[in-house]
Amino acid sequence: MKTHLFLAAIAAILSVELPAYAADYYVSASTGKGKSASKEEPAKDLGNILSKLLPGDTVHIAGGTYTGRGDNGSDVITVPVSLIGGYSDDFTTRDPWGEHRTIFGGDNLSENFDGGPRVMIDLMRYREKEMPPILVDGLIFDESSRNRYVSKNKLEIVRMANPKTGENPTPSQGSLVIRASKTGNFDPGAHWDITVTNCAILNSAPTQGVLSVAGHKGTKVKILNNLLINNTGTAILAGTKYVGEEEPPSFEIANNTVLFTWKYEPGAQSYSGNSFKADGNTSVNLRNNVFAFADRVGIHNAAKANLLLKENLILGNFDTDYLEFDTRIDLADIEDEAEYLNENSTDNVSEEISIPVSGDWLKLYGSRELIDRTAREADIEEQETIVNEFRRILGLPLQAEVTTEPKTPVWLPSIPLEEALAAGDKPYNGKYGCARPQ
Repeated sequence: MKTHLFLAAIAAILSVELPAYAADYYVSASTGKGKSASKEEPAKDLGNILSKLLPGDTVHIAGGTYTGRGDNGSDVITVPVSLIGGYSDDFTTRDPWGEHRTIFGGDNLSENFDGGPRVMIDLMRYREKEMPPILVDGLIFDESSRNRYVSKNKLEIVRMANPKTGENPTPSQGSLVIRASKTGNFDPGAHWDITVTNCAILNSAPTQGVLSVAGHKGTKVKILNNLLINNTGTAILAGTKYVGEEEPPSFEIANNTVLFTWKYEPGAQSYSGNSFKADGNTSVNLRNNVFAFADRVGIHNAAKANLLLKENLILGNFDTDYLEFDTRIDLADIEDEAEYLNENSTDNVSEEISIPVSGDWLKLYGSRELIDRTAREADIEEQETIVNEFRRILGLPLQAEVTTEPKTPVWLPSIPLEEALAAGDKPYNGKYGCARPQ
């Protein structure tokens, strides 16, 4: 009898300590209906099943366009789950950037419009013991349908709403945001594992991180083989929610392509237009990435994070390649002058690349006004020289030459999805950046 009671007590303890059995759910825009979310009867949108999700669940999402519950354009998940896109409708094959693109968008004119992150896994109030791995794999975020533009040709975003027309403001939060915090698991070795891979984000207009992951004590983050093109703010933000003296969050950020990161708006001078930025109290390994054509900074390390940079291609950054606190450092000098780079940082280059984006879109990109006309004349001349060098690399006429480029004001003109994905189809110069998922 005592043996039975002892076993029952152990079973009761185990039932509390062990994570609940993880479920698999399925979503298909073309065949989905109801909330069963089974492989045979998938749901129609991720937003329709958010209330079903429990820690450790995995959602498999077929190719199609998803606009959120009631076209609200924002899915916020408050438990640790995995999201895997790029499936065929029968969930037998995957091709995330090809035949089966899982596209997260929205509708700027929706009465249910929500300007929050397009997808957010927010664990700031999560206090359970279960800490299953979090995986986001094979999703595409095209924010052009959520943005407000001056006109239908989508050349210039508008930050404010227009109540008369029912147009909502362009969202100013990131497309994919993950925030991890402390939990109810007090095991000294417990930590979060977070992976974001094979995702593409375009036409996003946040103030801060387009792809933003913030870890807690000991969190292990991998950001691998992603494409971020034509966005404002900071393309990749490595953040922390931990300020203690134990192991900080660590990041492996590899084989990502980051192109054309704009300032938040033309007058913004200090807080946006960066390819990569890290919070303090983080440890970051950056390797084989492309960080090119940022309005301000390639690698923004004003917070003095511990960075290791190996074999990255850093090119065409208007302000500086590397920022450490308030010190601007060119790529050629970072191994000598940077104080917060790991001493093993090496083989970072500034090689020219050919980006397979149409000349029409590049002309729009090159026609915007970047130069601060209130600066000293010598500074203006230096800025004009930098702009012309970028234009030369992109195959555009120099500004002193006569051009037939658009005179219409532009700011974050929408880049077509096909062109965006072409820019991430294969590594640049054979080794830098992402490749189409196979």
